[in-house]
Amino acid sequence: MSKQVQILLSRPLTVNLGTDENGQPKSLKLPMGLQHVEEEVAKNWFVKAHCQEISNNDIQTSELQKQLEIVNEELSILQTQSDEATKKIGQLEGIVKDRDTEISNLKIQAAKDLQTQASESKDALDQAQKVIKDRDAEITKLKADLAKATSVKEPSKEKDTPKET
Repeated sequence: MSKQVQILLSRPLTVNLGTDENGQPKSLKLPMGLQHVEEEVAKNWFVKAHCQEISNNDIQTSELQKQLEIVNEELSILQTQSDEATKKIGQLEGIVKDRDTEISNLKIQAAKDLQTQASESKDALDQAQKVIKDRDAEITKLKADLAKATSVKEPSKEKDTPKET
């Protein structure tokens, strides 16, 4: 196997390299751009006529071009992932907003319910206090009636019972 060299072609070429052992024609198709070929192919007069000199700058440019293509592919993948993440973030922000609204509404409803319960409890307490006050008044009246009845009965008891001397 012979040594590999680089050539720079400005257009695609088909190089005729003679015939093989069986007398069949040998040809090689080379695409445009920087190519790695056998030294024998690079020395072919037709290839020499259609290739350009390769400088270190050309080699570096070719390598950088390959790296740039790889980086651009990776960038495209990352951009797609970023777009998907941005979309997901938007969806999640919408969900959070909806839940915040729901929480706010539930807090308002809870406050209203608590206020209603407090009002109902106050009304029940006021009613119970009124009932107690009415019963206290009734008890006081009954005690007064009892005292009157007892004082009216006591003098008659004194008359019925003889006095001891």
